[in-house]
Amino acid sequence: MDFPKSLNELKLFKGFIADLTPADNVQVLELSSTLFTDYSEKQRLVKLPDGTKMKAKNDNLPEFPEKTILAKTFYYTAAQTGGKKKIIETRVLIKNENKWNVATYIWNEQQTDALLSFEGASVAVDIVDPQGQERQINYKVPTGKECVDCHGNFKELTPIGPKLRNLNINIMVNGNKISQLQHLKDKGLLEIKEHASISVLPSYKDSNQPLEKRARAYFEMNCAHCHNPSGFARAYSLNLRYETEFEESGIYLNKWNIEHRMKIHDMPKLGTTVVDKEGLKLLNQYIATLK
Repeated sequence: MDFPKSLNELKLFKGFIADLTPADNVQVLELSSTLFTDYSEKQRLVKLPDGTKMKAKNDNLPEFPEKTILAKTFYYTAAQTGGKKKIIETRVLIKNENKWNVATYIWNEQQTDALLSFEGASVAVDIVDPQGQERQINYKVPTGKECVDCHGNFKELTPIGPKLRNLNINIMVNGNKISQLQHLKDKGLLEIKEHASISVLPSYKDSNQPLEKRARAYFEMNCAHCHNPSGFARAYSLNLRYETEFEESGIYLNKWNIEHRMKIHDMPKLGTTVVDKEGLKLLNQYIATLK
């Protein structure tokens, strides 16, 4: 499909676009566990055609109606940059003729719009990381091919993050903490019979969760989109989906290689330019228990 040249044309935001205020017919989605992308923050949105709903089938991805738009905007906060919020890119998936199409929009310096690009880019940003260290990030915007590498599922594009188990969390709405799945149902955006039957993907940042579940959630969100039987890295001996039984995951067989390749920043292959120190520490702790 042909994507509009300007992000403004998708009408995802209202008011000054850099405020990232969703339009009235656009819904924010919050995830329990998220992708690490060089310490950037993300805003996730879904825009459904009027009168349509997402339909729950199981705890995996819901069935999205035709013409659904999923958007994820990557940015650094003012606290991270020590100045102003810096928005880098917005990645967009649009369902057209029952197939997902992917594109990336790179934000201009004035933060007034983002333009369609399939060529990728490198954007230098000075930030303070979670350890309080000042560092320059050479943030990498993916090319069109790299988007396909991660979102490919036997050559069919598919969303990654908004699985129902990853949406099955409590969120704040008007000062009250409520179930996100129930909230989506109440707003007429999700058709679901009983959200209590949906499993929960834990937050890998939640130290109150069991170590194994946290590590498996990290694998799910940062590795499993390639390391699964239909993904880009399907030829390798790893199946890192959260629902895969440990004995069939290949984690034990590859435990030292996982640690080594993350440490030298050989994994994840795409989307990052620096080592995720907190993620590496978590996986090191988990791997140390695999005797």
